[in-house]
Amino acid sequence: MRRILALTAGLFAYFFLEGFIRIVIMFYHRADFQFYGISHLPADVWIVVILFAVLLNSWLVTMLILSVINKNILTNTLIFGTIILLWRLFEILNSYQQEPLWYFVSVIFLNVFGIFLAYQLYSKQHEISVNS
Repeated sequence: MRRILALTAGLFAYFFLEGFIRIVIMFYHRADFQFYGISHLPADVWIVVILFAVLLNSWLVTMLILSVINKNILTNTLIFGTIILLWRLFEILNSYQQEPLWYFVSVIFLNVFGIFLAYQLYSKQHEISVNS
């Protein structure tokens, strides 16, 4: 039960963090809000901010999930990675005509890379704490 709750809370935390960044950008520029994509962003610098946020959110939320569950690290990392990739697939299906291909490729890469970094860091930290 803890796994399901942690994964669900992690998914909502991921949505909240990415959505919050998009809301701040849209309120700052007084533009319409869109939950995914980059074609509506007011300047190119915000694309970099969104891509950095994707990496940071993936890493942070995965670390939180692994810290809460603290068992079967690889399995839980793969489950959360699959959930995030399914979300990105949903995003691609809904916006493939408006968004450039490089955005989809880079977002998927950054999600996978952030989750991989979190897994590596948590595994090393867990290994060090067990051996101490």
